[in-house]
Amino acid sequence: MHKIEALKVYPFFLALSQDEQERFASHLKAIRLPKDTIIHYQGDVCKDVLLLVEGKIRLYAQADDFSEEVTLYTLQAGEQCLANTASVIGHAKTIGTAVTQTAIEAYLLSEKDIKMMMKELPVYQHYIVDLYSKKMVELTMMIQRIKFKNLDERIMEFLHENEKKTVSITHKKLAIKLNTSRSVVSRVLKKLEDKGALKLHRGHIELCI
Repeated sequence: MHKIEALKVYPFFLALSQDEQERFASHLKAIRLPKDTIIHYQGDVCKDVLLLVEGKIRLYAQADDFSEEVTLYTLQAGEQCLANTASVIGHAKTIGTAVTQTAIEAYLLSEKDIKMMMKELPVYQHYIVDLYSKKMVELTMMIQRIKFKNLDERIMEFLHENEKKTVSITHKKLAIKLNTSRSVVSRVLKKLEDKGALKLHRGHIELCI
């Protein structure tokens, strides 16, 4: 796909003039990565900002002993990663590990070039500010869900969202979806099974209510 056309998944890019689009695109380097590729690890200092134009990326944080992980957010085409951007601009360690959930197509923008583009293109600068605001709200809501909702309630809500009596999912994947550990999810699932709310099977869960 032509670079200019690919970048039109970004609203800020559509707001640029043709000359501005060409100038912005000229600083980008195209990359393609397969599914399950680590883009950066938690604690890395990123050198380039990634602009995703196709596919999905998951950002997650891990405990110091790597025993648990929490999904911070999922990146879609047309979104720029907050953790990656903050790391590049501020020379800071990333707050999480980024891994491709699908094969992806993206473009890289260096630290020098992103700072220049933010200075020369107010539309892009506004996009970065809005990005920070949006992701902070998402992270705040995620923390509130974890802190204030009982896990059994969150599990049942997630299972019912599928609108199927049988949900194909492992305990590990369910734990990742709900930002908790596998051992805790398994314990709560067993409690729900004892209450008659569901039945546990290998690789899937059957809803009873």
